[in-house]
Amino acid sequence: MRERFREALITPTEEESSFVNEVTRLFKRHQSGRIYGTFEPDSIAYPFSGLLQECVATGDFYNFSIQAATLLISKMRVIPAATGGYFFACRFLEDDEDLLLLFMLSQRQSHAVDEETLSLRRSRNLQMDQLDLAARISLSGWQDSRPEPVSLIRGRKEVSEYFKTFIGLHEPRTNTEGTQKLRDFTERWMEDRSFPRAERERVRERVLDYATRRGDEPIELDVVASFVDAERHQEFFTSANDAGLGAEFHIDRRSLKPWVQIVYSDEDIKLNFPKRLLHKRVRYSAAEKTLLIKNIELTEEDLR
Repeated sequence: MRERFREALITPTEEESSFVNEVTRLFKRHQSGRIYGTFEPDSIAYPFSGLLQECVATGDFYNFSIQAATLLISKMRVIPAATGGYFFACRFLEDDEDLLLLFMLSQRQSHAVDEETLSLRRSRNLQMDQLDLAARISLSGWQDSRPEPVSLIRGRKEVSEYFKTFIGLHEPRTNTEGTQKLRDFTERWMEDRSFPRAERERVRERVLDYATRRGDEPIELDVVASFVDAERHQEFFTSANDAGLGAEFHIDRRSLKPWVQIVYSDEDIKLNFPKRLLHKRVRYSAAEKTLLIKNIELTEEDLR
């Protein structure tokens, strides 16, 4: 693997601004989604954050980009799946937020029409549709100690893993926090779209069943989207990912279970039944503090 670097920063023009805007749009709409986190606290093992800290302090973006590229190359050398490409580092303001965009693109041979002769000519173009290695860092959020200022595209696993290592991404969100975020977003989605009560119950049970089947493996937001709203699957996925739900994350099934179950216990009684039975076989009166359960058949064995 051979590396070459520019001798100076590219002076921003309208062309560069248009390019960054297009990459930003692709980053936000990437089909595989994004994962979120912050930097690993060990800056010796993960030196990227130290390089970035120095860049913010000195304003020397050129040396930072060279050092970052060199660090990335060192990670790529030991990865067979790493194919190289062009490394870009862009710092810009968006809605008064200081942002850093890092990504790699490859070029491919293609054809274009010559405007003067109307004949075909060969051209090399950046593969904009294959944005598998990209990170977006909110420098404003990082300096303000906001949670999860870093987001990465979840590309091919063997490739995205070394890019995560290069950045030093730490995913600090607990399983319980991720689960609560999923519950809250899904409930808002169903409420805003006036899902009937029965359909809401089915959605909750489908999501819980999927999480149970995954065991210790992370759940995939894309799959959850199909369970929640099959007709607006992509809209749910994109909106949830934009809201900070990772494209994949681990879930706490114990904290998800009360989403579909009623659990009550006191000194004498323990109750556990599906929420879908409320107003059907089970009727509860908050005013009278009573619970009526219908269609129960007890055997002689049960009554002993």
